[in-house]
Amino acid sequence: MLYLRSERMTEKLEGTVTRIHSALCEVDVQGQSYECKMRRRLLESDTGETKPVAVGDRVLITSTGPGEGVVEEALPRRTKLSRRHPRDPRLEHIIVTNVDQLLIVASVRTPPLRLGLIDRYVIAAEAGLLVPIICINKIDLAETTQEYAEPAQLYRDMGYTVLVTSAKTGEGIAELREALRGKSTALAGHSGVGKSALINRVQPGLKLRTAPVTTTGRHTTSSVTLRRLDCGGYVVDTPGIREFTLWEIEREEVQQFFPGIWRLAHDCEMPDCLHLNEPNCAVRQAVETGRLPAQRYESYVRIVETIQTSPAPRGSDVEKPSEQITKRKRAPSRKIRKQRLRRRMQEELDEDSESMNDENRR
Repeated sequence: MLYLRSERMTEKLEGTVTRIHSALCEVDVQGQSYECKMRRRLLESDTGETKPVAVGDRVLITSTGPGEGVVEEALPRRTKLSRRHPRDPRLEHIIVTNVDQLLIVASVRTPPLRLGLIDRYVIAAEAGLLVPIICINKIDLAETTQEYAEPAQLYRDMGYTVLVTSAKTGEGIAELREALRGKSTALAGHSGVGKSALINRVQPGLKLRTAPVTTTGRHTTSSVTLRRLDCGGYVVDTPGIREFTLWEIEREEVQQFFPGIWRLAHDCEMPDCLHLNEPNCAVRQAVETGRLPAQRYESYVRIVETIQTSPAPRGSDVEKPSEQITKRKRAPSRKIRKQRLRRRMQEELDEDSESMNDENRR
């Protein structure tokens, strides 16, 4: 009898990490919250990531008392949103895991709309196997509808879902609520774009803290927290950032996330053309003739130029290679990513072919 009681006490429970603060994390196990410490082996493992456990991770815990436990193991991740660590380019900073989609929030003004940051988030989402959705907020500040209609159409033409909203007036909130329904969604964007204000509009009871935009760079949201929505699904509000540097994206891969450039690349003279200074580049020729918007090309170039070709290895990469996550283990997700890109490219070619056939029939 004592033996059976001991077995029950040491039984591992599976749950989801909903918040991390200091050396502790909150884990939801079928609606019950546990405040958990982490096993030393997790904290001391060197995986090339800044944190052994991230919000959204599925973990196994052992209960040590009412509402308390210890994280024993982190389970394999389905998706992830990550970036290069701002202070150490050799480390991956994972923001959130196991969510279905990324809501990329930008504002028309205050702060101004930055297409380059949207592009980086789109790439990070697709690389981490999340579905990107673009939300242009604060449309009540626009002097004309063109200020947000043109960038919205730009990304719609690329095949992405685009929402235009105003947390102040409530415009577009019904469409946003529908996009979040039944999905787990991470919100990301520049500081002050109104991520928390939008979620408060979707579900006022959450009462997320908001504040006016300042020039000091103070973040209203200071931690990553997973929250349940009454309409079904979950949201993760992440702290705003100024810069977002991509992780584990090769320079040659960037063009695959820019459909206009990707189509033209096949006409370049050099098979490995990066469209920077190479001779007879079809992409740069298209920019000069106006067939490719200069704005899209400039965003592409800025991203390529920020990607390091070969970051220096960490000491542990050499000293204890058996403890590292090898590129071979990352290969499956990269393979899936490339298959998705090829499929999207083929769909675009098929659509172009159908359009040409329709015109010929007319």
